[in-house]
Amino acid sequence: MRVISGKFKGRLIEIDRKSNFRPTLSRIREDLFNLLEHNSILNINLEDTVLCDLFCGSGSVGIEALSRGTKKVIFNDIEPSNLELIREFLQKTQSSNFEIFNINGYTNKNTILEQCDILYLDPPYDHDLNFLAENIFDQISKDCLVILECNQKFTYPNILVEKKYKNKYLYFIKKFI
Repeated sequence: MRVISGKFKGRLIEIDRKSNFRPTLSRIREDLFNLLEHNSILNINLEDTVLCDLFCGSGSVGIEALSRGTKKVIFNDIEPSNLELIREFLQKTQSSNFEIFNINGYTNKNTILEQCDILYLDPPYDHDLNFLAENIFDQISKDCLVILECNQKFTYPNILVEKKYKNKYLYFIKKFI
């Protein structure tokens, strides 16, 4: 898997082959950032944005965001080996505008969510999305844009954009409009 665009374009993102996560496909990452950068409904300027990837896995979405000039990225994953690969990649790029956390994204009440402008959620597929909304959405600021990647239909108020792929959905949600 490689970085699609920006200052890290073409660099290989290492993944732990033994891990059971599924990295976000290049096609979906490209759509995601095209929507962020060019959709007038979303009205996002990445240079002024703090993005938190709460279930980061390979880190591909956060790395892509850094490559495209995002102000800061917060990586979080429950698996330390995933975080180590992300840290190694970012050290090679000499990036400094990131933070890495190893917390349970569902159960910890934490301040990392309070500081983000965009919260990217790609939880494990066996998780209940209503549980996610009930336990995470209350922790974010009212202006935060939530981007949810999942394998099931999700019904929630204030979905600004919905994209359906073969076996995945991508939702752009504002907590309050």
